[in-house]
Amino acid sequence: MFADSQRRRKLESAFPAIEAAAQEEAGRQHIPGLVVGVVIDGELAYAKGFGVADLETKTKPDADTVYRIGSITKSFTALALLSLRDEGALALDDPLTRLLPEARGLVYPTRDSAPLTLRQLLTHTSGLSRQDRLPPPSSERPRPEKEVIDSLAGLPLANVPGTTFEYSNLGFVLLGLAVGRAAHMTFRDAVTKRLLAPLGMTSTFWDPADVPAGRLATSYRPVPAGPPQPFKPILLGASAGAGGLFSSVRDMARYLAFELGAYPPRNAPESGPVRRSTVRESHATGFKTGLRVRLEDAPMKGDSLVDSTADAYGFGWSAQQTCDFDTVIRHNGGIDGFATLVVFLPKHGVGVIVFTNLFGAVPDVVAKRTLDALRRGGGLIQRTPALAPEFEGAMKRFLAVYNSWDESAYGAMLSKGRDKDPSEQEELAGYKKLHGACKGYAPIEAERPRAGRFRMDCERGTLELSMQLGADGLITGFLGTSRDLPIEPDLKKVADRVVGLVGKWDDGAYRKHLAPKSTKTRDETVKEFDALRSMHGACTVKSATRAVIRGAFDRRLELSCERGGDMSLVLHIDPKDANAVAAYWFEASAIGTCPVR
Repeated sequence: MFADSQRRRKLESAFPAIEAAAQEEAGRQHIPGLVVGVVIDGELAYAKGFGVADLETKTKPDADTVYRIGSITKSFTALALLSLRDEGALALDDPLTRLLPEARGLVYPTRDSAPLTLRQLLTHTSGLSRQDRLPPPSSERPRPEKEVIDSLAGLPLANVPGTTFEYSNLGFVLLGLAVGRAAHMTFRDAVTKRLLAPLGMTSTFWDPADVPAGRLATSYRPVPAGPPQPFKPILLGASAGAGGLFSSVRDMARYLAFELGAYPPRNAPESGPVRRSTVRESHATGFKTGLRVRLEDAPMKGDSLVDSTADAYGFGWSAQQTCDFDTVIRHNGGIDGFATLVVFLPKHGVGVIVFTNLFGAVPDVVAKRTLDALRRGGGLIQRTPALAPEFEGAMKRFLAVYNSWDESAYGAMLSKGRDKDPSEQEELAGYKKLHGACKGYAPIEAERPRAGRFRMDCERGTLELSMQLGADGLITGFLGTSRDLPIEPDLKKVADRVVGLVGKWDDGAYRKHLAPKSTKTRDETVKEFDALRSMHGACTVKSATRAVIRGAFDRRLELSCERGGDMSLVLHIDPKDANAVAAYWFEASAIGTCPVR
């Protein structure tokens, strides 16, 4: 579930920005035609074509136009193999030679190399080079299986299996053949029977000749002078496991809906062609392939100042952690002049599809701008994990005590072995004084099934409550945080001058508010504020937040800054001098994230 009831509306509000970005990228990259699709909660919520699918006929592309998806096919190859594993037809740690005895002709780089396995082929750690040593595929005849098999005799591996990531199209060609052997049918028939047909992917094909007339986009290569020139599709034949499929945005939306439907883990009956745990396994079981960090030109406040991505290649999918999202699943494809990408966010229930018909086009830019637009709209939030059902009773008991204190009801809501705390009556009274009566709640996040954070439905302001339950379903602890509170005029006056030092140093403000009680020298203080200014620019005091820390109410002032992310300020005033700051410190509002503008 998603805590924000306006999530879908917020996501849809980004569609005009997505359209503008796609139109701009099509022109900037000189792409003849592209189609963008956005999948939300299992539905193709947005799909639009730009430019033309064919320069000669001027046909407009749409969600049903067919493009070759290239290496995105690898995810189908991997999932078909996993479904055979689930049925007991093979094991991932089987050597390839169990299904393809002809692979005994491979030449290993060292005598102590272990035989390469299906798992290593799935994760591109088999030691095979990127490409085979066969002649390039032809547009006149499909490549026969015997040609692929015969090429293995005497073929040297580039690396010892299991030691190095090297993306290998040949590896997935061999996986495709292994799928066919294990399924006792052709690879194409196995994928069609196990995945395409059950998912209703009737616009997904293996050969260009099978695509209905007028449905296949023409792909192009740019030339130094003149209009782009068309490609003639190649026939992969036995090499189809690495990149043979053609599909439409509408069909790929069905596929992404199935992939996203594996989340969250749950008790509901299985309804897809492959069990949900296997789908999740294909995303998460990866070999780490590297960390990339690049400075970004962040155009808007809140945008990341760096592009930092940690990659791992799973079973037919690349899994990433980025500055914006902690789980991104993706795969791109580039073949025959088509450049394609699918990317989805399992924790957010959202996926993006970008198909283009130009060699060298970069669909990743279109997808990134699409996700940026969805994020800025405010609807790209993570799913709230399921909380233990005992929370319903625990929260009702808590609300009753909160709204009308009763000593016996207070004791009854606490977990056995959890002592009463005399200060908690005062704590609850403090919340009620600020927020008035509360009549309900909504979950914000679950740290684990018996620990969650809730937004209380109160008369005034925003009260967030963290609560933990014991094994008996009763409360072991709770903590409230009051947000968006007003600041007393006298405190606001001091806070404004202290925070003003971040934007511009003022010796008078320093002498009046910080110097009287400070343990730092003036030079040390100047250096501190110079560093804050360099990262955040000028900041302003926005509101106050109050929480119970170590048994006492602690209040923080929330700051809005020009760049580098917002901050909070803890400010303690000397009780004997309303202008003297006894102690202060600044903290970043978001911990563990990349710096933002």
